[in-house]
Amino acid sequence: MELLNNLPVATAGLNKGSDDIFTISGGVGVPKLQVSLTGRTSNLVNELGVVVVDDADGKINGIAPGAAGYTEAALERSKVVFSAIANNPNGFNPGELNRLLQFNNGERLRFYLIRNGTTDGVRSGTTPISDVLFSSGTSQKVTELPTGGFTLSWEDGVGSSTTDFQDLVVRVQQTNQVLPLGVGVQGNPQGEVIDLRGVSGQVKAEFTVNREAAFNNYVGFYQIADINGGIDVDGNGTVDLRPGDAGYVQEAVLRRVAGIDLAVNNQGTANITGNFNGGSLFAPFMIVDGRPDAILDSNSNNDPAVFFPFLGANSGKVDHVRLLGNNTFGFEDIVGGGDKDYNDIIVKVNLSV
Repeated sequence: MELLNNLPVATAGLNKGSDDIFTISGGVGVPKLQVSLTGRTSNLVNELGVVVVDDADGKINGIAPGAAGYTEAALERSKVVFSAIANNPNGFNPGELNRLLQFNNGERLRFYLIRNGTTDGVRSGTTPISDVLFSSGTSQKVTELPTGGFTLSWEDGVGSSTTDFQDLVVRVQQTNQVLPLGVGVQGNPQGEVIDLRGVSGQVKAEFTVNREAAFNNYVGFYQIADINGGIDVDGNGTVDLRPGDAGYVQEAVLRRVAGIDLAVNNQGTANITGNFNGGSLFAPFMIVDGRPDAILDSNSNNDPAVFFPFLGANSGKVDHVRLLGNNTFGFEDIVGGGDKDYNDIIVKVNLSV
């Protein structure tokens, strides 16, 4: 017992090294990071992300911060934290949202901001890589909190004030909270999906739906065969349709989960309960100012636009779905991205077994 008592005890926490590199540890458990939105003043819908770097200097594959190819290398291994919308619908409180992300013990983390765009958009070429901001004297301030954790205050360089560092403010801290059901692939490329692969039986889904849009939009969910959005039409375990294939939109809508038909009046809040079957992945889709019947009838000339998390299924390969928090998705309903406000319909779901 004496020998055991003299062993060092692993401690949990989030520690800041030099510059903007953080090290996370979970003590005897798996380390998890909690990120909470505490403020924003920007008119842009900025996305926050995090990347695991290789050393205390922030290098990735031997590439130093600021060197050619660094941003591209970072985004290849990054995770999306969330986006902060600028115009909240009535009844939607972003202060109630947070994100939990799981890492390995001792991993070093560096955060980044994408100005009015997404990681998926940069990867696809629809968002300029120059809109990816890492920490610098003009983009980020870090404040250690007496209760543990840190505040990251971002300046996106747009607007009347470019020195107040209030465009996006988040609190980051190590946590022992359990990851919510369904978030397994959220933060991955085009990962705005519900992951129930590790669950058996029926899963209760309690949805909260908000809207700030003239269009009367509809959101449903459909089962996908892999994280890239493939659909197994004949049930033989292989993908038959991929995003962008002819017939993909119709098949996705046809295979929507019965009883999960999400819509709400403008500036209203709707609470809707449904069920998923465990063991699968489920992706959302939005029908713009329409309902499934308009997609599934025999007249393709009157089909409304349908948007997915998978850019290949969207016209112009534009990102129409943002991750706003754990199991919380914001949709943009205008073809080509429109005003990019991602508040045209917002869906939050609490999952339980």
